[in-house]
Amino acid sequence: MSELILAPDYLIEKWNNLTLANNFLFTKVMQNEEICKQTLELLLDIKIKKLEYTHSEIYFKDSYDSRGVRFDVYTSDDKHCYDIEMQTTDKPNLLKRARYYSSCIDVDTLKSGGDFSKLKENIIIFLCLEDPFKKGHPVYTFKTRCLEDTEIKDDEITKIFYNLSRLEKNHSKAVRTFLDFIKTNIPKDSFTEILRHYTDQAKLNADFRRQYMRLEMELSDSFHYGEAKGKLESAVIAVKKMNMKPELVAEQFNVPLEELQKLIQCETIITQSQE
Repeated sequence: MSELILAPDYLIEKWNNLTLANNFLFTKVMQNEEICKQTLELLLDIKIKKLEYTHSEIYFKDSYDSRGVRFDVYTSDDKHCYDIEMQTTDKPNLLKRARYYSSCIDVDTLKSGGDFSKLKENIIIFLCLEDPFKKGHPVYTFKTRCLEDTEIKDDEITKIFYNLSRLEKNHSKAVRTFLDFIKTNIPKDSFTEILRHYTDQAKLNADFRRQYMRLEMELSDSFHYGEAKGKLESAVIAVKKMNMKPELVAEQFNVPLEELQKLIQCETIITQSQE
């Protein structure tokens, strides 16, 4: 409780106004396997007998020196592995990211030395607030096909990108309603009413709130640290390359003079040792 009291008012207000478009809240709601199951059935237009397990914010790493990835929601049934990602920012290379996510799933599936025949069909879903490919389609679906013979079976990897900025173009009313709820938190059918209930319950969870506050404050500290570091580095360049006085530069760049002088001295020593 003390973490909430110490949290800035704007963070508390931000938490209270979160929608499912927020990664943190989305992963918490999707921890409910029935909600996750219904979401997959809706987005993929399929029926799932039973999910084997559901993990949120699970971390995958192929090897000690490879790039790790954190999945928002990872689950599977008897034939498929599913990954659902909430994409709140317009980032490049989403298609290759989805490809890498699929490879991580495969490595995890066969980590005990299993046969390739044991690999399940991978379905990677990105829910994008912005158009990921700038073509105006409400959904983009990718599958590997043989160009010479389409009857040859594909490699059972499906990558789907839902474009939440073009909801009106989606042919399915149920999908439109679900995706609109993600953005607005306004329920318009029975499923989104249920989602609203679980969203509200998640916001009342004290542990979830503490985790969110801690994460947001850590991100804020990291941002301000990076911003301050960038200012200091620019100030050093101004002193050394533009031959400006440290006192003047510290004032213009709004950085501590003592820190600036220490950094200049340190760089001077390093430069002399290399000569």
